[in-house]
Amino acid sequence: MRFIWYDHLFIFILSSHFFQAPFSLISAEKEFINNIGSMGRLFLINLEGRMYTCKHCQTHLAVYSDLISKSFHCRTGKAYLFDKVVNVTTGEKEERMMMTGVHTVVDTFCVRCGSLVGWRYEIAHEKSQKYKEGRFILERFKVLGPDGSAYSMGHEDHISGSEVDEV
Repeated sequence: MRFIWYDHLFIFILSSHFFQAPFSLISAEKEFINNIGSMGRLFLINLEGRMYTCKHCQTHLAVYSDLISKSFHCRTGKAYLFDKVVNVTTGEKEERMMMTGVHTVVDTFCVRCGSLVGWRYEIAHEKSQKYKEGRFILERFKVLGPDGSAYSMGHEDHISGSEVDEV
């Protein structure tokens, strides 16, 4: 027996030990749960002060006081390193070769609109890069700055190849 609770909705599912269920029960359960998830409540953290927000939906992402460095770069131009970021969800871990070596990272997405806004460093394989672990990159082209301004990518800002970090 399994009990599943989703925002005021209670689902009771008997396991196949109690009865012979059709094979599609597991698939139907997953589809139902996915649909319920899209109807759930979205809780956002509201920040105060000078903040960076998602370019597409203005969801609060980070505050200026958590900004560590503005000297990072990515495919879309400038990127900023933050100690803390809120209102994001993460993708799968992957290894990326960057200018400063191989890093294990997870992409970060705005929790409200799903836009890719940057990545989080999980593991820095070079000893000199360990300070990045657990910290976040926000791509400047994908966020609005503390004054509400959007960063427009100029031709000189484009960097070809894989994503790169600080120069």
